[in-house]
Amino acid sequence: MSAHPVHHRDPDEPLFPMPPLTEAALRVAVTRVDLSAAVRFEQEFHAAWQEAVQTDSTVPMHTFLHRWGVFVALRRHPARATRLAELERAVAEATTREEARTRSSELAALLDEAAREVAT
Repeated sequence: MSAHPVHHRDPDEPLFPMPPLTEAALRVAVTRVDLSAAVRFEQEFHAAWQEAVQTDSTVPMHTFLHRWGVFVALRRHPARATRLAELERAVAEATTREEARTRSSELAALLDEAAREVAT
């Protein structure tokens, strides 16, 4: 038995502060919230970098950083991450167009909330 008390984290509290929108900080955060997404992060980072070089534009990198910032913002709050998974499942399993629209609207609200968090 451990001598350390078990801490039950409030699911509404973030696991960690929102990281800055840098490749290094987001890489650490992505690995922390979803290890399986780390491979996708690396692939998309290299693709964005290559596109930025080919087009002589920073837009691909800004888009990449914003997208992964939203990914982290959605998942660093346990309650929000749980709700995201529930809504994604509900949309996929919807049997009516109205049900799909309702759940999609809720998903959009979660995305908007995360995007606002990234923008601050």
